[in-house]
Amino acid sequence: METDKLKALSDLAQTLEKATQFNMLKPYHGRKGMHTAKLYFHGYNDLTLTVMDVIKVCVAALYGLEENDHDKKYASAFTIAEVLGLALELMLMEESEIIDECYNLHLKFKEKEADEPPTPEV
Repeated sequence: METDKLKALSDLAQTLEKATQFNMLKPYHGRKGMHTAKLYFHGYNDLTLTVMDVIKVCVAALYGLEENDHDKKYASAFTIAEVLGLALELMLMEESEIIDECYNLHLKFKEKEADEPPTPEV
């Protein structure tokens, strides 16, 4: 089992070493651990949460347009469309391929653990 895990981890390391999918974020040279996608994020999780927040704000704005009969103090449909377009540009399309590969490897590990007999406690 340990040999299988080491082989799988080696395969993952080789996949990550050759990966061309991580293109959205670029390391930010000004601060260690920071990345940029024309904006600054602490990582992919931070980027994903930001996109979700943008979409939530747009949904709320659209509901506000409906309820307030296009009052000028609320965002216009055009403005909301522009923000949603930005959210689409920030979506992790290429990166999702490598995330899927990692998830499939995780499932293989879980499968092997389930197939192994439990080790007796001493």
